[in-house]
Amino acid sequence: MIRPAVYSRRVARVLITGSSAGIGLAAATALSKQGHEVVLHARNEWRAAEALAAVPLAAGVVVADLASFQETRGMVAEAEKFGRYDTVVLNAGLGLKHATERELTVDGNELTFQVNTLSAYLVTALLSRPRRLIFTSSALAGEGKLDLDDPNFMRKPFQGWQAYLNTKLQLILLALGVGRRLSEVDSIAFDPGWVTTQMTLRNGDGGPLTPDHAGARLARLATTRDVPPDSYDTERPWRPGRDEKDPEKQDGLLALCAQLTGSAL
Repeated sequence: MIRPAVYSRRVARVLITGSSAGIGLAAATALSKQGHEVVLHARNEWRAAEALAAVPLAAGVVVADLASFQETRGMVAEAEKFGRYDTVVLNAGLGLKHATERELTVDGNELTFQVNTLSAYLVTALLSRPRRLIFTSSALAGEGKLDLDDPNFMRKPFQGWQAYLNTKLQLILLALGVGRRLSEVDSIAFDPGWVTTQMTLRNGDGGPLTPDHAGARLARLATTRDVPPDSYDTERPWRPGRDEKDPEKQDGLLALCAQLTGSAL
């Protein structure tokens, strides 16, 4: 859904996945108020309408359930109609902290893995190269585990929280790996901090920070020319270490994502 242009001067064109609520919505609101051209993303038409109502200056919205590769591909095709992006923020995420049984997507992948990691990779692989990519991760990546042989918990017991932590590690590996391969793109991992969102409240984990705080940081990161140290933006002590910076681990994950999505970077 594309709205008629209302801009006298385009500063930056920004696509934000997962922007119908929480941090993504806060970042979209901040960017649109600053005069940037923001394209929203929502999981379904109902959420899309709510997002457009919440961000009246948005250029439009694309719709896809990221648990489906087919819908994700369709979303990328729709997003391309707005033109080339300066920044793409891969912010959509799912966390099922207390889940003890895995749920599979229509594509046969564990739900959290596909929504958080595989969809971010697929958008990156398919969308025309922006100047900057931002992967919303977390300092909780330090507790994640990289298992390239069983990313879908087919053989090991499923724990929803561990699945979530694993994707946060994967997203940092993707950000750093993509940045190493695509020298023309600033590829950055973003740690929003412990923020109270609909997801954290569902998990019983309300945090000390607000979506507006994290959204303001994300909006700045989407438009500044600066690149943070280690290509990782955070307010917390934890930083990517040797494992996250390991090219073999990055390339292994990129190869796995290419295999599972059917799209090479």
